[in-house]
Amino acid sequence: MSMNSNVNDARESRIVNQAQSGDENAFSLLVERYAARLYGVCFHLLGNKEDAEDCVQESFIKIYRSLAGYHFRSSFYTWAYRISVNVCLDYRRKNNRAKTVSLDEGLETSSGQLFHQVADDLPLPDQLLESSELTELVREELSLMPAYLRDIVILRDLEGLSYSELAGLLRISEGTVKSRLFRGRKQLMERIRRREQNRSDDRQTNREVSIGRKEGMK
Repeated sequence: MSMNSNVNDARESRIVNQAQSGDENAFSLLVERYAARLYGVCFHLLGNKEDAEDCVQESFIKIYRSLAGYHFRSSFYTWAYRISVNVCLDYRRKNNRAKTVSLDEGLETSSGQLFHQVADDLPLPDQLLESSELTELVREELSLMPAYLRDIVILRDLEGLSYSELAGLLRISEGTVKSRLFRGRKQLMERIRRREQNRSDDRQTNREVSIGRKEGMK
């Protein structure tokens, strides 16, 4: 760990301690530091600017009320991030009137639930995002996927949560997490391939039309 990192960690710890003691200016500094990052998380999960803004505001209200429960076992951002994700998921549960039929429940056996696992060698969304040309495409296609699959892909592949953390946040088993993750990655790649194929077909059609016009002018 670099000296600058140690200095920043010490400064943040001091600010958090001051906020826990009731210093509103210190809490305002934390809001300024992390509001944009938490908004990005909320927007990814909700796909709507207004909903994301509402959930960021609600997140900071809960963070403020829960400050006494932060014991520095993880970074402040990690702790705040988990609160924000929970706020978004609770928001969606309360506002989602459409019921989703689950396709990934395990098969009951004498030794417990058995989940269908498939070898997964698909590129991960964070790997796709390394290509600037695909960044917007990935984000658009993620926003169009069913929420229960989109959440898994975003939180695992883009936000880096572990299987156990996902299971706790989403209130499902780790087996269900893995099943949904595979299907989410697969669906995302299929959507991207179809989109790219459509673009290629459109370009080919435009070339053929252009050639036809030139030949007609001869």
